[in-house]
Amino acid sequence: MSQARAFIPDGYTQDCLINELPGIHEVVRFKFRPVLPEPIRALMHSYFDKSAKQQGDIVNQTLIRQLVEWDLRDHESESVALTVENLQRIKKPLKDRLFNIVTCYEAGDEAESAKVEEQGDALDFDKILSGEADSSVKFSLQEQDAKN
Repeated sequence: MSQARAFIPDGYTQDCLINELPGIHEVVRFKFRPVLPEPIRALMHSYFDKSAKQQGDIVNQTLIRQLVEWDLRDHESESVALTVENLQRIKKPLKDRLFNIVTCYEAGDEAESAKVEEQGDALDFDKILSGEADSSVKFSLQEQDAKN
């Protein structure tokens, strides 16, 4: 269940996750402070009329100010410091997702463990597997199968 709220209190920090994009990047967990609507309008005003360097600066400066931490690692499994220089070295699909999430254009992804937990809470596997399941549990199982 989402804990998202429309109101952004001062100092609010949000936990987030971006799932792996196979062949592009690993799962990334991070904390960020959402950008408020008026600054987003100011950032995006004439964004597409700006040069590629200016657009990159907008993205990098927004991310460096709004990201609180991340778990990004390099090829030797060492932590990657959150710096503008390192932001310039991450793959574009990940950088675009980070920017869209901190500016509230997109939500982060749901952890796979949360999806499994939600499905597991709805079923009594001991009862189902023992053959003692009543019709309501069987119906619930059929609903789960229909969703998948």
